[in-house]
Amino acid sequence: MRVSHRLSLTILLSMFLGASTTVALAEDTSGRAGSWRKAAQGAPDLNAAKAKVEKNPKDAEALNDYGFALRQNGQIDEAAKYLKQAIEIKPTMGEAHANLSVVYFDQSKYQDAVAEGQKAVKANADQAIFRVVLGNALAKTGDLKGAQQEYKIAIQLKPDYENAYYNLGVALNDDGQINDAKYSLSKALELDPNDDRVVALLDKLDKLGSATPPGADAKKK
Repeated sequence: MRVSHRLSLTILLSMFLGASTTVALAEDTSGRAGSWRKAAQGAPDLNAAKAKVEKNPKDAEALNDYGFALRQNGQIDEAAKYLKQAIEIKPTMGEAHANLSVVYFDQSKYQDAVAEGQKAVKANADQAIFRVVLGNALAKTGDLKGAQQEYKIAIQLKPDYENAYYNLGVALNDDGQINDAKYSLSKALELDPNDDRVVALLDKLDKLGSATPPGADAKKK
């Protein structure tokens, strides 16, 4: 991956506070250092990203990063505009599709978010962040099984992906798989003991003692 791509994947990591993530490339092919273990993330400097677009208006990577920066600064409609431009120039750019999925999620356009998430995964099926983005969108459409599958694949690809464990826990809980949800959330908490989202949900579930291994709910049925 070229150095110029580095901003493109960091976006996906905080996506959807309880469910949200966005993509800007990071210091390596896996993501910004520490991002996999933390819910929080940074963003490219808005003015710097804008300057790059003004200098190279046909640069898909610059357009993607500017779209990300706009989204992180709450300018959702403008973010969609520049991300779509990036995709027009480079249709196979997974990061732009994933970021646009996040923007559609922000706009409550969940079916569109699913479609863009699927395009991101098609562009790079081995990118764990793309799997979480798609999972988050699927969960919002009510496809909890599909969402769980995407989160599990993300964890297989990146075993220390705390945000994937958290979102898997949310989907499992929403699906009535309480013990499995507690187990996944406990794994997330091991990776980031300061993730308040995880603590709050575990408290809500009245977590007592150690979580049981995955599959315990299914065995009881």
